[in-house]
Amino acid sequence: MGEIVWAAATAHTGAMMRAPKGDPDDLARADRVFQAFSALSASLKEARPDVLVVVATDHFLTFDQAALPVFAIGTGAAFPGHGEFGVPRRDYTGVAGLGEAVHAGMVAAGFDAAGARGLPLDHSFSCPLQLLLAGWDAPVLPVYVNCTIEPLPRLDRCLAFGRVLGDVLRAQDLAPRVAVLGTGGLSHWVGMPETGHINRDFDRRFLEGFAAGRFDEIAGWDAAEVVRSAGNGAAEIRNWLLAAGTARATGARVAAYEPVQAWVTGIGVTELLLPPGQAGETLPAQAAGAGRDRNALERYLFRFDKEPALQEALKAGAEHAFDGHALDDEERRALRERDLATLYEWGVHPLLIRNFAGTLGLPYVQAYHDRGLLPRHGN
Repeated sequence: MGEIVWAAATAHTGAMMRAPKGDPDDLARADRVFQAFSALSASLKEARPDVLVVVATDHFLTFDQAALPVFAIGTGAAFPGHGEFGVPRRDYTGVAGLGEAVHAGMVAAGFDAAGARGLPLDHSFSCPLQLLLAGWDAPVLPVYVNCTIEPLPRLDRCLAFGRVLGDVLRAQDLAPRVAVLGTGGLSHWVGMPETGHINRDFDRRFLEGFAAGRFDEIAGWDAAEVVRSAGNGAAEIRNWLLAAGTARATGARVAAYEPVQAWVTGIGVTELLLPPGQAGETLPAQAAGAGRDRNALERYLFRFDKEPALQEALKAGAEHAFDGHALDDEERRALRERDLATLYEWGVHPLLIRNFAGTLGLPYVQAYHDRGLLPRHGN
């Protein structure tokens, strides 16, 4: 069973990777922010997490209108960082099978989140991670929330998503000790005429309610008014609410609030207050089990029926047939030998097998029967 052992909510901005220059007061404000993050990092490390769940968004680097989930769970065991806006490039590892189990658990609970294999992380994830994981490392599980492109999820829906996510995390046994971070906001305007303005009154009002544990009250705020008064970047308070819901937080300790003008953002740093007894019931084995990761193989098969060059290279037995695909020796053998039954036994998606077989003119059902993989129902 999982237990939430640590939780926090912080602001982020790519500019945080650089100390302000010129204004000594702004530099002092930034220094207090860095000190708060340093203390939060020590607190996180002391909690000894098996995974750090990071709730953040994206700024047109991973998602756009072509395919835009409202919520997405990172699956797989590796999450590359974009390294944009001055944030050092850093890639992150995950816990094998955890994202898949959490994704399945959320869908089973009625939240139809997307699964995003190897979800690339922009600065909304990687900026706070750079500060919290400075000099050490921990596996992460990214949870994406659309805070950028309308329509956005309701504030109360994000809080509810977080509460269910917490239940799912407590019910898994792949990462017994779970830490949670929500990141975004506070007041700032991105790409707008008001850029540079910081609404200190909004930030203090939000932090007062958040620290007091009035999460349902905040979730009832008018989301359009939040953006009007505190900027489009303030839409990211959704991530704070989601983290609070996940942790079943009773409130928060405000470690820092600084309106850093050079960063054009009201920076809040908080550690959430946790109730005792966070463990839950274990998920059924089929939801929690960590299967064999065949992501590279499935990516190859996804492209195979669409790219004649891949088809011709495999048919010709060319040495370069698998160049650019991180396939192991077993996977290469199965593809070269057209071993459809083994692909099925490995858990490769049956539609990908069907498409692969159809492109090559292979009778996949007969291959299954020859292996003894008989229908489990029907006549």
